[in-house]
Amino acid sequence: MLLVLLGTGRRVTLSMMKASAPGGVLFGLNILMFFSAIRATSIADVQVIQALQPTLILLVASPLFSERITRHQVQWTAVSVGGVVLVTIGSSGSPVWSLRGDVFAVGSLLVWTAYFLVSKRVRRDVPAIEYMTTVTVVAALVTTPIALLSRQPMASLRWQDWAWLGLFVVAAQGGHLMLAWAHAQVDVTISSLLILGQPIISSGAALVVLGEALTPLEIAGGLVVVASVAAIVSRATRAGGGEETATPETLPA
Repeated sequence: MLLVLLGTGRRVTLSMMKASAPGGVLFGLNILMFFSAIRATSIADVQVIQALQPTLILLVASPLFSERITRHQVQWTAVSVGGVVLVTIGSSGSPVWSLRGDVFAVGSLLVWTAYFLVSKRVRRDVPAIEYMTTVTVVAALVTTPIALLSRQPMASLRWQDWAWLGLFVVAAQGGHLMLAWAHAQVDVTISSLLILGQPIISSGAALVVLGEALTPLEIAGGLVVVASVAAIVSRATRAGGGEETATPETLPA
């Protein structure tokens, strides 16, 4: 991110750093909890617990950002939660499931939600590249001491491991950068729902790459989540395109 910052001729001011630093702390804590969770339990279980985020966002989006919450959104969000419950129940019988992992996953959910909301607010004043540069540097300061204290040897990593890590850093950071950019363009209730596609993709990838089998309940719950997200996003897209008539009192802030 520092190279991207320099390459684009941008700079981070002190006021930007102060505004963005809390997001960096939350980002770092989320990384620690998320990766602790997926080491202890199944990827599907971790992802579906995190898929409860739109429900938490729905509770605070209106008072924090004056976003218009419709009955349609509430109903379909409730349906998506039902899908999440199905996937969680389906994966809880897996031999890689553990309560410790789920506790870390819940902690990651709460911290990630806080990061999401903080990012939405800070992005009103701080550009995406400057924001993510500060966030990443602060997150590194948070996670590095804990990584060193874990006493896990880095020297044992093969060059293939470093290659996969490099690919991960580029891909993941690119995704976070695009998400930070989207915060200034999209309602937080919609962006949080779009991320619900992640558990479905991750569960499928875990099946192919790691051999984690999918149960019928997981598949059914995943289909419910996808259908719920499609219903909400399609309605929001039509409303944004002017196909639905809204009075001044009901227009989003």
